[in-house]
Amino acid sequence: MDQPVRQKMKFRQSLMSRYMLLILAGVLFVPVVVPLVGMTFVIIITNTNPSKEAPYGDAKRITDMWINESKNLDGATDQNIHMRMKQLQERYPESAMYRVDAAGKTVFVLGGEEAELLKEKSSENAQDRSDSSETDVILKWPTASGKSEETRIPAIWTANDMVQFMKEASYRDPLTVISYIGGGDVNNGQGFIVIEVPRKLIQSSPRNGILEFIYFGVVMLIVFIIFIVLSVLFFAKIRKRLVRLQTAMVAPSKEGIPRPVDIRRWDEIGQLEESFNQMVHQLTSSRQREQEEEELRKRLVAGLSHDLRTPLTVIRGHMHALHKENLSEQGVRALSRMENKMQDLGELIDNMLSYNLLTSGRYTLKLEQRDVLRLTREAAASWYPVWENEEFEIDVDLPEDPLIWAVDEQGMRRVLDNLFQNVVRHAASGKYIRISTDQIEGHTAIVIEDHGPGIQQDSGTKGTGLGLTIVDLLIREMGLRKRVDSSDGGVRTYLYTGKDRSEY
Repeated sequence: MDQPVRQKMKFRQSLMSRYMLLILAGVLFVPVVVPLVGMTFVIIITNTNPSKEAPYGDAKRITDMWINESKNLDGATDQNIHMRMKQLQERYPESAMYRVDAAGKTVFVLGGEEAELLKEKSSENAQDRSDSSETDVILKWPTASGKSEETRIPAIWTANDMVQFMKEASYRDPLTVISYIGGGDVNNGQGFIVIEVPRKLIQSSPRNGILEFIYFGVVMLIVFIIFIVLSVLFFAKIRKRLVRLQTAMVAPSKEGIPRPVDIRRWDEIGQLEESFNQMVHQLTSSRQREQEEEELRKRLVAGLSHDLRTPLTVIRGHMHALHKENLSEQGVRALSRMENKMQDLGELIDNMLSYNLLTSGRYTLKLEQRDVLRLTREAAASWYPVWENEEFEIDVDLPEDPLIWAVDEQGMRRVLDNLFQNVVRHAASGKYIRISTDQIEGHTAIVIEDHGPGIQQDSGTKGTGLGLTIVDLLIREMGLRKRVDSSDGGVRTYLYTGKDRSEY
């Protein structure tokens, strides 16, 4: 049978490469995946749900704008300065603007949307106050906390007012930007201008942080679940393939050899499956060779047995004729030894035929209810002359009550004859044989005992072992059991059945 061709596995096809990729994903999960998901999440949320832009820009934009405007007003007349401030107030209608001249006098005030102006005179369209020398102006601003912030604009600014006002301007709400006209932070004789803008107009609308945190947590949970699912699927596929290979190992075909498996992926398990298939092919080839050799052996044994019986019969006839001749004492002994060897040869041929029939399943057994004690007595009686000739001490102690087993009568006689012959051949030095019954595993057993050297010792007589093999085969076919206890003092062979007499 042709052997499958072993393929070379590439690293990218191996389980190692996929497992390393899975481990790499696990290692990079926290330091790389988490920030990456966070950045992606922020980008997506920002693009799909942007926050409300600050209507007046940020604080820097307002500050830079006011400083630039103050520089551009360098050398301008009061009318031009006030006109420019009105234009800026129209651009930033919710702000408040005012101007203090070089003498520290508040000369111009423009109020915002929610400012309350307390003054003696007001302009109808721009809330313009040109003469505020005797009255302070108070602006009230609502803050994000719900409280009200006030800005007191003195009619006449003292040095103390200037210091305190500039000190509070950096952190108060509204945002307050002060700039000298023409020089930014240098007084060149034109005074300074101030702009106040509620900080809510220069800050972005906050998002719902809790909701964004929940969204981020859900996304991370999904990513984590995907990682877990991929890991489980990776090992589940490996386990499935191993279980399929295990099933093929424990579920052999009718011949007792596992079936080959399909190699679906060429990786480490694929190599294992290929090795398994090679083993199956080798076992199948070995089984075929064994069957062919067994068939050849059976044909050879059958042929030899048939061919040997004809000359054996002729030799026996001539030996029988020699008994009628006048032979010397030495000739009689030689003829007796020849007859014994011819008998052994005949038994060997019979054993070969029986073994051939038993192993091929063509030995027909007819199981019937028989008294095995009677069969044992009859078999022992036929062996008495042999035992007496070998000067054996014979002890037969069998009960009178019958012992009924379901056996084949000829097969049972064959078992007993082979056991008795084994005693004569291998335990002749003990000069003893005992046939009795005993209880074993709750059943009555027939016991054949000798005082030979035991199975482990060399009895000095070689045999083929075919007789005991036939005994084991016949006992198995008849459903009996056999147990052998061996020691230096001899061998005890038990024959028994697993059923009681009442079960037949």
